[in-house]
Parts: sequence; structure tokens; C-alpha cells
Amino acid sequence: MLNEELHVLLLRAFHHCNKRIVQRTSRLPLLPGQPKILEYVEENNGCIAKDICRGCVLDKSTMTSLLTRMEREGLLVKSGSPADRRAYHIFLTPKGEQAAREVKRIFSETDEKAFQGISASERAGFLSTLNKIIANLEDETE
Repeated sequence: MLNEELHVLLLRAFHHCNKRIVQRTSRLPLLPGQPKILEYVEENNGCIAKDICRGCVLDKSTMTSLLTRMEREGLLVKSGSPADRRAYHIFLTPKGEQAAREVKRIFSETDEKAFQGISASERAGFLSTLNKIIANLEDETE
């Protein structure tokens, strides 16, 4: 049965979660992809672009165009890295911090809706198991 297949359940969960988030973030002056970058940089202020790619599961060209646009819109600033002249550290501006707070509120509300009626221990167990599944699938030694 498809309701017992991990790939189907993950696809359905992602679809419904993403749809809810996109509906709410579309009211903000942000493009698709920008909300997750704001959340990541807010949690990792001063990170480099390579970290954003990994953390947001974005390819380099997509991330580069999003960062350039976000910098132009005053959401973030890039600062050269003294250790690597090709790398830039990414920081939120006050405008970016405000947008990140709104995005995090939307993400948090979506998570709460998803976990409605699920106990704290069930939630912790699910997240632990899901992280193990992700680690298994990210393992590229096979």
C-alpha cells in the first residue's frame, strides 16, 4: 500500500507542508527560496554561501542568484572572508532580521499544525527517526 511507503509519505508531507508555507510567505515581499535562506542565515549569521547551499538543499547557481537579489533588496549583506578571498560571509540586515522573524513565525505555526495531537515524546521520537533516515540517505559511501 502506498500509505506505507516512505517515499510516498515524505512526498505527501512535503507537499502539504510546503503548500502551507508558500501560501503564507507569499504575502511577504519574498521570492520562493528566500524564506528558507532567511531562516538559515538568522540561525547562522556570518555563514558562507557553501553552508547555505548545504543547509537549504540548494544548488550553487540558484543560491547565488537568490543571495544577489536579497542583497539588492537590502535583506542581507556580503562581507569578504579574510581566510578565502573567493568566499563571502553572509549577514542579515535589520530589514532581513525582521523578515526572518516573520518567516520563522510562519514555519513555527506550520510545524505546530503538523504536530497537532501528537505528544512531545512522539514528536521527539519521530524527529529522531527522521534525522536517522536523512543521515542514511545522505550517506554516499554505497
